[in-house]
Amino acid sequence: MISDDRQRIVSPYRLAFVASIGGFLFGFDLGMIGAANVYLRDQFRLTDAQFGFATASAVLGCILGPALGGWLCDAISRKRTMFIASLLLAVSAVFTAAPDVFGDGSAASTMASFNFFRFIGGIGVGLCSVASPMYIAEIAPPSKRGSMGLMYQLAIVIGHAAAPLVAFGIVYFLRVTYGVTESMVSENAWLQPWRWMFFSEMAFVAVYVGFLAGLPYSPRWLARKGRFAEAEQALAFIDGPDFARREIDEIRSSLSEEVGTWGELLKPGMRKALTIGVLLTFFNNWTGWSVIGGYIPRLLQLAGFDRESAIGNFVAVYGAMALMTVASIVLMDRVGRRPLWIAASLMMAAITAMTGYMFYQDASGWPVLVLLGLVTIPHGLALGGIPWLMMSELFPTRLRAKAVAVTTTVLWVFIFAGATLFPMITGYSQRESLTARRAVVEGAALSFEDSNPDAIVDAQGRFIDAGFQPRDQVTVIGAATPQNNGSFVVVAVESGRLVLDGTARLRSESGLPNTKVQVGSVAAAFYLFSGICILSFLFGLWVMPETKGRTLEEIGSSWTADADARSP
Repeated sequence: MISDDRQRIVSPYRLAFVASIGGFLFGFDLGMIGAANVYLRDQFRLTDAQFGFATASAVLGCILGPALGGWLCDAISRKRTMFIASLLLAVSAVFTAAPDVFGDGSAASTMASFNFFRFIGGIGVGLCSVASPMYIAEIAPPSKRGSMGLMYQLAIVIGHAAAPLVAFGIVYFLRVTYGVTESMVSENAWLQPWRWMFFSEMAFVAVYVGFLAGLPYSPRWLARKGRFAEAEQALAFIDGPDFARREIDEIRSSLSEEVGTWGELLKPGMRKALTIGVLLTFFNNWTGWSVIGGYIPRLLQLAGFDRESAIGNFVAVYGAMALMTVASIVLMDRVGRRPLWIAASLMMAAITAMTGYMFYQDASGWPVLVLLGLVTIPHGLALGGIPWLMMSELFPTRLRAKAVAVTTTVLWVFIFAGATLFPMITGYSQRESLTARRAVVEGAALSFEDSNPDAIVDAQGRFIDAGFQPRDQVTVIGAATPQNNGSFVVVAVESGRLVLDGTARLRSESGLPNTKVQVGSVAAAFYLFSGICILSFLFGLWVMPETKGRTLEEIGSSWTADADARSP
């Protein structure tokens, strides 16, 4: 028999665990595209822009989700909003796996359908990203809110780690059982790994729906609906009757004011809180990891790993992220938000600069894997979880749903921009800058062969002397046929011939005077992140508030109090 004191300690964490499953689905859904997109790019011959949009199409739905979620959370409760999110994710899982059901069989129509159902799933993820952290913040006692709030971030990370693990299992099974290798695109849709990757989400959605059925309503939502007795009972269950009486009095006081309006978010005090929330979302996504994470397998391919190994090592990278998020849960309510943020920003600036330098030096194999793993440390400690935690802490109850809807929408805009632009940024870097090896051949002596396998030919036999090597990802610029421009993986190098892997789809043609084949560097993307990390450090030093140990009502009222103190 568990004592009352023990019950009070266990219960809020149990509730937070159930709500955080929404974060797991968020991580799993968006993490799976990182494993699947290497197959989509090759099967459908996607350009950099198409590849970026396919990776980011779900995020368009995530942008719409918070606006809808903010209204639903107030209208029908945080709990029911999470349930609607699970239904949308189920629809997406089924029809993203079989997008050609609604098309004419062409690559264009299949990808259009794929992107549409990824968009539907993104709405579900967007609803979760509002409802789950808001629910956790509203049931958490102040002394535990940091660690409980980060359970959502930990769930996101575990979902991200589970996605490539499931993907690796699917790829391994199809290879061992049916001989589906990394360089082939099976004509049989049932043997195309990416379809099973997306369908696998259905198992986790079913578990989520089952758990949601037993979840109570948020006490602050109950109070907003005038159900104060139920709200006090829920608070007593979380941290005892004394806590419940104190909290319900503060909640009554905050709700006695006018219902918050959208315009109130732009008033002095609240405007500052909203600006801080928006800046948190920017740094969450543009300090490095959130943009890089969706392309880890592709980056590992650039570092010389084959496709199957790249997906497997993706799991190891996210495993490191999970460990650092657990460390963050332990430290958050002890050290505080600001000190962790400041330290993590400086650490990320150094790591991303070092990673860029390693790509410039053409490093390959385990050194790159280790550096990509190091990127997880500052993100897991602070830059990843603190924005999700503080977005639900900063605002008063009467405005929380509206404010979180705004900041979460902006967050998804930044995620979409990052996921869409990252392939273009790295593609630009590979076209405009070389690695330290300086491997490049250009001129009309180049030609392209549509053979089996496809090849790039140099009549002057310069490839070996120029330093090209097997497993290079070469960038072709200036070919007459658009299909021959882009990035390709080399499997064999001869003096006059680069043999490409089986995913290449070249058109036979002669080269032009400005045709160029080179091994480009993606270092510039990482240097860009280093600069943003320095701005994140300054934000933490001069602007970011500390919310450790304060009640939600105390934090929410502090903004208007500061504005009143500054007014003449």
